[in-house]
Amino acid sequence: MLLVTLHGGDPDKNPHKNNVHAYDKEGNRLSATVLNDATGVLPDELRGLCLAGKYLYVVNANKEQNSVLCYEGSGTQYRFAGWFATRHTCNAILHPFDLVFDGLGHCYLSNQDTNLVTRFIVCDDGRMAKPAPVAAALPGHGTFLPGTFVASSNGNLSKPPTTPVPSPAGLEYSAAETKKHSVRGIAWFNGRLYVADQPAGTVKTYDITGKYLGQSNPVEAPVHVVVYRGSLYVSAGDQVMTTRLPDQPGDFTLKPVKGVKVKNASGMAFSDSGNFYLASRTENVILKFGPDFKTLPFRCELPDNPEFLLHV
Repeated sequence: MLLVTLHGGDPDKNPHKNNVHAYDKEGNRLSATVLNDATGVLPDELRGLCLAGKYLYVVNANKEQNSVLCYEGSGTQYRFAGWFATRHTCNAILHPFDLVFDGLGHCYLSNQDTNLVTRFIVCDDGRMAKPAPVAAALPGHGTFLPGTFVASSNGNLSKPPTTPVPSPAGLEYSAAETKKHSVRGIAWFNGRLYVADQPAGTVKTYDITGKYLGQSNPVEAPVHVVVYRGSLYVSAGDQVMTTRLPDQPGDFTLKPVKGVKVKNASGMAFSDSGNFYLASRTENVILKFGPDFKTLPFRCELPDNPEFLLHV
């Protein structure tokens, strides 16, 4: 089964676009309301999804409730279990996008409008988190928002301003005309954090101290990143790029996955058997490929622009 978040917006007019949808292995929709209603919770512009332990964590990117929500359940029914992290407890959270856990008691969250990755310490029960100390690799004399793990090269995205960290260690930022480009997807593997720096056109790597280790070759608009069986997959433009992750840190080269192409590629997911699912953000479909990346019958039509996929 696939869980899917959509671009959303206008929850009063389109509440079905502001929930997690579920689809079966044939592409049929099982539910448009995986998350139950909860008093005071406004799901709107949902983004990253992650199952960790017994909880489902959902990124809520709307400007009223910048947060990570925690749910408990199974199948197509999940009930609200608590506010995992919010802008009220960590002002680095602003238009959050993706999250990942490292298995060492930390959660990482990318934030588009502050253009940084924040690290949190997960509380023992898993339902809440608090900002971790600022990454040790950042300048000791600098000013950073709580929990900053990977900083921005632009220090004027918050009040008060923060200390800019030059690229490549710092994340690049672009605000050409009215469209902003900033940090996107993140993934954790083998003690390293992989971060899609969309305006830089690269995926960057950091160790557990926040030290910059290297980056990929330039690719077109990297957005989502997934690690599967030791390989990194990146949705970039109309294609998916991949590389076998090296044992040693350093720069690496991404190459296109042959035969996999879709207009404006977005969310990706692998099943346990190796089937690959890929969403098109503008065509509003999900495509399915076998372990050999040959197309399989699936064409799953969606009611809105897809953001993230999670196979459960």
